[in-house]
Amino acid sequence: MKYITTTLFLCCYFFSVAQTERKPIKTRQYIPLSAWKKIYKKPLTKQDSMNFVIKDQDTLVMLTSVPRPNGVFVPYEYKDSTFLSYYTKIAFRLKNDSTDKKQTMKYWKQPLRVFITGSFSGKVERDFKKFARSTINHIDSLQIKFVNKVEDSNFIIYSHEDYDYESKINKKNNSAYYMHWSKSNKITKFAMRINTSHYFSDKLRLMEIKRYFIESLGYFKLIDEFSCDSYFSLCNSKEKRLTSLDIELLKYHYSYGICKGTDLHTFLDQHKKAKEMLRLNPKNKMNFIHPE
Repeated sequence: MKYITTTLFLCCYFFSVAQTERKPIKTRQYIPLSAWKKIYKKPLTKQDSMNFVIKDQDTLVMLTSVPRPNGVFVPYEYKDSTFLSYYTKIAFRLKNDSTDKKQTMKYWKQPLRVFITGSFSGKVERDFKKFARSTINHIDSLQIKFVNKVEDSNFIIYSHEDYDYESKINKKNNSAYYMHWSKSNKITKFAMRINTSHYFSDKLRLMEIKRYFIESLGYFKLIDEFSCDSYFSLCNSKEKRLTSLDIELLKYHYSYGICKGTDLHTFLDQHKKAKEMLRLNPKNKMNFIHPE
C-alpha cells in the first residue's frame, strides 16, 4: 500500500509522470481522507466512500487520478550521492553529526539590486561588479543590477566608517553580514559590513566582498571538503576562484529541477523516491510542477 505525503506539496509539486499535457495524472494509491479533501475540495460521493480502507485508525481513500495543477513542468535533476552530500552540507548548513532535518534552503527569487557605498575604490567596485555579473551569468533564474540609491537596493555593501545600514551586524567583527528571508525562505534583504581598517588593501577588501557575495546567494555554509581555491572551502586563501564545482553547486541551487525553499527532510525524501523510481525503471520520468 502506498501513501502520498503532504510534504511533497510544500513548495512545488512532484509527480512521477511521463506526460506534460494538462490531463489528470493517473495513479492508484491510498491517501488519508484529509489529504483527499485538500486535493478535490468537494464532498465525498457514495462511489468514493466505497473505496474506504481503515488502517491504524486512519481512514484512507483510493486515489485513481490527481488533478493536474497549473504550472511549469521541469524534469527532476538527478545528481549522484557525492554531489548531494556536498550540496546538503552547504545549502542546508548541515553538521556532520546532526540528525535534525528541519533546516531549510534559502534562495533569491527577486533580482539582486546592489548598492555599494563610496568607501571603496573604483577598482574594487569595478572588479566586484565584473565578478558578480559573471557569477550570476551561470544562474538562469537569477538576475543582478547595480543601483545608485540605497533606497532602491535590497543588497548593501558598506564599510565600518559608513552609516550603520544593518543594526543586527556585530560591529566587533572585522567583517560580517546579515540577511533577511520570508516565511517561504526567499531571501529578501542582505547587507555586508567590511572593516576597511583591518582589510587595508584593495585586494583584501575585494577578496572579502567576493566571499560574502557567494555565501549570500543561498546562506551557504563553507566546508573543509573542497580545495582551498574554492569559494565554498573553509580554507583561507587569497587566490580564490569560482571552480567548476562551485558553479555546478550554484546552478543546482537555482535549478527548477529541485524544490525551492524546502527543508532537508523533504529534499532527501524526494530524491529517495525519485531514485527508487529510476531503479525500478530507468525510463521513468519525474517532473516538478512549479506553480505559475
